[in-house]
Amino acid sequence: MRVSTFLLSIGSGPIMTIIASSVGDAFDASNYASDNIIVRDVAVIGGGASGTYAAINLRKLGQSVVVVEKADVLGGHTNTYTDSITGATVDYGLQAFLNNSMTLDFFAHFDIPLVQYAAPNVKSRSADFTTGQSVVFDPGEDLTPWAVQLAKYPWLDYSWNIPEPVPEDLLLPLGDFITKYNLSDIAYYLYFSAEGLSNPLQQLTINVMKMVDPAFLAELRGAGLGTAHNNNGEIYVKALAELGSDALLSSTVKAAQRSYNRSSVSLVVETPSGSKLIRASKLLVSIPPIMDNMASFGLDAKESNLFSKWHYMGYYTVLLNNTGLPSGYEWVNANVSSATYNIPKLPGASQISATRIPGLFYAWYRSPVFLTQHDVESSTIETIQKLQAAENLTSTTPTVVEYRSHTPYKLEVSAKAISDGFYQELASLQGYRSTWYTGAALVSHNSGLIWNFTQALLPQIVAA
Repeated sequence: MRVSTFLLSIGSGPIMTIIASSVGDAFDASNYASDNIIVRDVAVIGGGASGTYAAINLRKLGQSVVVVEKADVLGGHTNTYTDSITGATVDYGLQAFLNNSMTLDFFAHFDIPLVQYAAPNVKSRSADFTTGQSVVFDPGEDLTPWAVQLAKYPWLDYSWNIPEPVPEDLLLPLGDFITKYNLSDIAYYLYFSAEGLSNPLQQLTINVMKMVDPAFLAELRGAGLGTAHNNNGEIYVKALAELGSDALLSSTVKAAQRSYNRSSVSLVVETPSGSKLIRASKLLVSIPPIMDNMASFGLDAKESNLFSKWHYMGYYTVLLNNTGLPSGYEWVNANVSSATYNIPKLPGASQISATRIPGLFYAWYRSPVFLTQHDVESSTIETIQKLQAAENLTSTTPTVVEYRSHTPYKLEVSAKAISDGFYQELASLQGYRSTWYTGAALVSHNSGLIWNFTQALLPQIVAA
């Protein structure tokens, strides 16, 4: 198998005891030192693929920006590990970039050379990860019949502009769609390719199509790019250097005021160096717009009604050593039941693979619900030990080297919500209350497609 390419509100916390005793005081500039007041054209929330791309390109369009990112690095789903002894790197998040003009231009801006992506050179074994026992089956990998179905919906790569009425095939559970179009031979490969999706046979077909989309098929045919330095995170390191103090890392929005009738946004942001007041003309949200993330932005009924409909999956990556597993191999999770096309029931690791660093393995872990770091790590270690026992390997206790949560992953809504026009209503939020939205929930989990969507959105933001 190939690796799949992956109003007013005050939040809780100590900020209120530090800044003020009332809501209004939180936004009173006289309560802040001058260097803690940031005035910009656009405030960007989130420094992942979409937020970083937007910030760099808004500056090119003459806009001043500030990025608020809760992590201590930029990059979102892009994770790169560097071996402290050899300096060798391993990408254990996003694996490849789509070869399109936005990708080429973005990397050229930072003078980072790109090469054609090559899947890891490993031998693949299938096993039931609940037992460690080998599973012998031969899933088809020719996705041509799937491409025929995708061709019926040419908007898939670029938007959620779903026709009305919604084509009934799109709202079928994938299991029913597979039966209807006799796709059983490639069912397992669809599951494997739909990175991060759990229990895909119950997923709406449209959600699987948005993961295994025309862009993904193009990458399988050679349109995937990697960095010549084997370091997908390099672009975000350079972006951070360019943004400098305009990127607030390890920072979160605690309160927000957003106007209905004029370009005006005020944010109270908690940073490692204390509270800051951001005053901007416009707000660009690039984080997943779920209620937990948006609670401090003072949502009104229209916004809350939409964002409360989202549900999502858990997706995690783990780097481990001392696995006792032989180098040069990967194990993929499968079950013995042909009735479910050998697709395993999750949560669980979907793939455990050797990396380019000797002795270091990564695991991709999917779950239909949120799991704690302890749950994911202990389950992954248990799986490896079951593989050791089943293959008569030396028993070890694997050590976790790195862990990353990509949760909330693949935001989705119900078939009824889609039929009722959810995505049309979501699109209508662009510019509402001086706020715009980009990111995976708006288009795709493919960076190249996210950048394409964001590039088209930026002129609207500037012109508003």
